Amino acid sequence: MTTLDRRTFLALGGTSALAGVLGLSGCGPSGPPARRPGTLTWWDEFQPLETLQQSTFDAAAGASGVAVDYTVYDPAGLGSALQLAQQSGLMPDVFTNGFGIPAVSLVENGWVRPLDLPDDTLARFPEGTLMEGLHTFDGRLYSFPLFSSRQHVSLTWFDRELVERGGADPATGPRTWDEFRQVARRITRAGDAHGWIEGIGLTDRMRQHVVDLAAGAGAQLSFTEAAADSPGVADSRTGDYPFDGDEFVSVLEFLGSLVRDGVMFPSSTSLDVRTARARWAGGAAGLFLDGTWNVGVLNGQFPDFLPRVGVGNMPTPDGTVQAVNGPVGGAFWLSSATAEPEAATRILATMTGADYAAGMAAAMDQPPADADAVDRADVPELYRQAVGMLQDTVTPAPSPLVRNPAVGLVLSEMVQVRPTLGEIVQGYLGGNVDDVRGELRGYTDRLRAERDRAVGLVAGRGHDVSVDDWRIEDAASTSSTTTPTSTTGSPA
Repeated sequence: MTTLDRRTFLALGGTSALAGVLGLSGCGPSGPPARRPGTLTWWDEFQPLETLQQSTFDAAAGASGVAVDYTVYDPAGLGSALQLAQQSGLMPDVFTNGFGIPAVSLVENGWVRPLDLPDDTLARFPEGTLMEGLHTFDGRLYSFPLFSSRQHVSLTWFDRELVERGGADPATGPRTWDEFRQVARRITRAGDAHGWIEGIGLTDRMRQHVVDLAAGAGAQLSFTEAAADSPGVADSRTGDYPFDGDEFVSVLEFLGSLVRDGVMFPSSTSLDVRTARARWAGGAAGLFLDGTWNVGVLNGQFPDFLPRVGVGNMPTPDGTVQAVNGPVGGAFWLSSATAEPEAATRILATMTGADYAAGMAAAMDQPPADADAVDRADVPELYRQAVGMLQDTVTPAPSPLVRNPAVGLVLSEMVQVRPTLGEIVQGYLGGNVDDVRGELRGYTDRLRAERDRAVGLVAGRGHDVSVDDWRIEDAASTSSTTTPTSTTGSPA
C-alpha cells in the first residue's frame, strides 16, 4: 500500500490526497473498526509504557465503566493508521501525534478538542511547563508533556569488558571523538568483536544522532520542539539552516572515520535500531549510541547482558558535553469526534500525578517530566545514572515555535526535502556519497527554498510570520507560559 509522507499528506490536502493515492494504488483500506458504545479507543507508540498504560486503563474502567480499546503502534505504523483513520472518519478518541505535523495544525484543522482539566490537576504543572503553541492555543489547554526535555538519544552505551580491553575507563567509556575512534580500533583489532554498531538503516534516528553530536561540537541550535525533524532545527543566531556548517560536516567526517578505520559492524547501514541493539547485546560490538530507554529494553529482552553494560555521555571533540533539546510537545490529543470526552479527560488527569510518573520511571523509557520520580522508582542504577547524566548536561534550546505559533503552520506546509539528512548520512557511511559538504550544502539550499515557499503561503493567508522568526537573539524571549482557560463542560 502507498504511504504518503506525513507532511506531504497535510500539504496536499490531507484526507482527500490520501484517498486519491489509495485509489491509484488499488489498495483502498477497509478502515479502522467502528467504535463500540461505552468504549474509548486509544492509540500511542510508547511500547515500554504498555503495561503501565493497561493498568491505568483497567483502573479507570473499574471506576467509570468505560473500557479502553488500547493499541500500541510502532511510530511508522501509527502515522499510517492515523492517516487512514482520518480519511475514514474513525479517528481514535485519544492518540499521539503520529502525523508528524506540528500541533497547531491539529488545532487549525479541527481534529482535536481542548481538555478541561480541573484546577487541582492544572496546579500540578510547574511554571513554564505548558507553552502556547505546543500545549495551549489561544490560552486553552489541548495537551501536556509526559517526558523531560533534558534528554538526547546519543548516550554512549558500551560493553565494559570490551571497552576496558580497548584501553578506556570501564566506568565512563570513551569521552572524546579521538578516544571513541581509538577504542573502537583496539576492540576490532582484538578480533572478538567490532568497535561500533548502529542502526543506520533507521535514518530518522541517525538524523537525531547527527544533530546531537553537532550540538556537542558547538553548533548553536534552536528547535521547534524536542527531537525536531530537520525543518524544525535552525541556527539560533541567524535563523538559517545549519546543516552545511562546520559542526555538521565534522560530525559526518568523524562517523566516516569509523567506517574508514574498519571498526563499524558490517551491514550497519541497513540495520534498524532494534536489530543493531540485539547484535550489540550478543557481543558483536563494543559501542552503541542510544537513549535512556536502552536500559529498559535490555532489562526486558537481554537481562544477562545488562551487568556488563556501562554508559557515558555522547562523545564530543574535547570531552566537554554541551547538549541541548527543544521543549517537549503534548503527548496525547483528544479527538474532536470523541463521544467520551469526560471519561478520556479523567484518564488523562491521572497521568499528571506522582504515581503515574513513578510508573513511567519504573518502565525505563524516556525520563519522565517529573525527574524526581526516578529516585522514587525501583530501577537499575544504570538507568538512574543515565537520567542523571542528562539532567546535568542538557539545557533547553530556544524555540521559534513558542515565540510565534505560526511557525508551526509553515512547517506543516513544507514538503519533505529528499534525500533527508538521515538519508545523506546513510549514503555517506555506505560509500555512496563522496562530497559530504557539497551534499549537505545542496540539502540546506533546498530546505531553505522550501521554507521560503511555505512562509509565503502562510503569510499570504494572513498570518504574521517570516523567516526572521527563526532568528533568536534573546533565547529567554522564546519561553512562553500560559494559564489555560476552562472549556465547556467539566470532568465528572
